[in-house]
Amino acid sequence: MGLFSRRSVPGEPTTGGAAQPPLQTEPVDKDLVADDTLVVPRALELRPSDRADRDRALSDLHAAGVDLDSIEAIGAGHDLDCSSWVAAGGLRGGGDQSDAVTRWGVAIGEWLVRHTDLQWATVSDAFGTDLGLVAETDHFMLVPANLVSGRWLNGQTGWVPGVAGHLARLRADR
Repeated sequence: MGLFSRRSVPGEPTTGGAAQPPLQTEPVDKDLVADDTLVVPRALELRPSDRADRDRALSDLHAAGVDLDSIEAIGAGHDLDCSSWVAAGGLRGGGDQSDAVTRWGVAIGEWLVRHTDLQWATVSDAFGTDLGLVAETDHFMLVPANLVSGRWLNGQTGWVPGVAGHLARLRADR
């Protein structure tokens, strides 16, 4: 669903190079769109691979002493890691950012799970299928790694508490 979506996951069924079947589509009100094949985002049961990625990231965060109940602590940890990656050369020398993007996406997601009505799920839309959050009451869906990925590549720091706090306030109004 984002810059770092996994095309295939080891241990999960693949088509062996064959064309992927199209995502399920649902007809929509023709007054809203010109095309009646809009791909509707779906929340799925958490895939074992997504659960493993989440649990591994949570374990790494715990080992690093990150307080997942404090969005300020999460933001400070993100900012330190991101600044270190940028100082090491970013895309030209900072190494693969995928693990860091996943780790800090999971940190933000876990904070949102603990402080809102959102729950972990596998989320699928026109861009792919990823570890995400969903609220069943209004079908709100979010992929926390997508919050991190573009900002990480641009070396942006200082944004985590504001963005996560804004999302929590939106969910509180539901």
